[in-house]
Amino acid sequence: MDDGTRISWLITVVILIICAMFFAMCETAFASVSRSRIKVLADKGNTDAEKVLYVLEHFERAITTILICTNIIHIAAASIVTVNVSKIWGVSAVTLSTVITTLAVFFFGEMLPKSIARKYSQRIALSSAGILRFFMFIFKPAASFLSAVGKAAAALSKGEGEVSVTEDELYDIIEDMTKEGTLDEERGDLISSALQFQDVTVESILTSRMDLAALEVSMPQEKILAVIKKENHSRLPVYEGSIDHILGILQIRKYIIEYLRKGKIDDIRPLLDKPLFVHQSAKIDDVLAALTKEKLNVAVVTDNYGGTVGIVSVEDILEELVGEIWDEDDKATENIVRVSDNLYSVSPNELVTDVLDELQISCTEEEEEALTNKLMSELTYEQFSSIPREGDSFDFLSCTVTVQTMKQNRIIRLLVSRNPQKGGEEE
Repeated sequence: MDDGTRISWLITVVILIICAMFFAMCETAFASVSRSRIKVLADKGNTDAEKVLYVLEHFERAITTILICTNIIHIAAASIVTVNVSKIWGVSAVTLSTVITTLAVFFFGEMLPKSIARKYSQRIALSSAGILRFFMFIFKPAASFLSAVGKAAAALSKGEGEVSVTEDELYDIIEDMTKEGTLDEERGDLISSALQFQDVTVESILTSRMDLAALEVSMPQEKILAVIKKENHSRLPVYEGSIDHILGILQIRKYIIEYLRKGKIDDIRPLLDKPLFVHQSAKIDDVLAALTKEKLNVAVVTDNYGGTVGIVSVEDILEELVGEIWDEDDKATENIVRVSDNLYSVSPNELVTDVLDELQISCTEEEEEALTNKLMSELTYEQFSSIPREGDSFDFLSCTVTVQTMKQNRIIRLLVSRNPQKGGEEE
């Protein structure tokens, strides 16, 4: 065998391995690419994206075509190497050449291209869709036959439903559409809030027992009227003995009507609505469903021992979805107030993630997941072995959190200072 022949078959093997790389990259890229992102590009008139959508819509045939081409290439490469090695060095060298060819095909024809395709799935899918469609057309009869055989085999066993779009992909799509201007920021926030809605617990949105305006069941009528006049609430919880023993919820409208009709009310028990008790770990979507079913507006939140933690209303739950709902009795308060360039006054009831966003402090996905729905007060109490005092501070990510104001062992206000040097290092 002359040198020209040796070079030609070596070049042929290299070309076959390159073809194997192409089909391996196609397999991983089309399996990993986000259909929703491609659809957004296609809607904008991207012709390559339209080709990708075609492949994704006929994904089973595409995979079958890739497998056919890959097997043809691998068998062809192995055959060419075996025949030529046996001619040059004899049958004894075939085993060694088979091992070398297998390693080369595995690394260059499978592992390396698939690793690259996972990282650049969208770019590779867009650039290779046209060529893959051509092979899908060439091998359509064979692919259709093999797909039919595969479906017949799959029909013998039950499978699980496939999730077309994951929750993480939805968040990515919303973020991309917001950045591109396809979706305005308010609608993007609303959709994100809806996705997070089922993960929020009532303990993160309730009105604490420390802030709770309530009536004692044996309270004189004059004091009840004074509380009603002072608080301006439409409903008030009524307890007996202590706030941990709530009897029901008094509708102020119902009480006033009864007062105007009779002139004196000796016992308010008949006017009370039956209370709905929920645990502090209950999800707000479940609580909203329960309130709707019972036609109630307020639920009493309890701890593990049955004590009253606070109350949560339908308005509190809806505000978690659509944002703050203002009425004439609300007082405007800023949860995050900028004091200076790197210093902010923060409400303990503010979410940690919102504070980090305001201070433009980045964190890893694991940290962000751990901080989801965590309040600044909760984070602060976790840092100390005892109740903190005014002036106590701790470092968190690239900022320092200081307890600014305390009232009866309760945090009223926090100071958060951003360390520019630390923030720059992390970023």
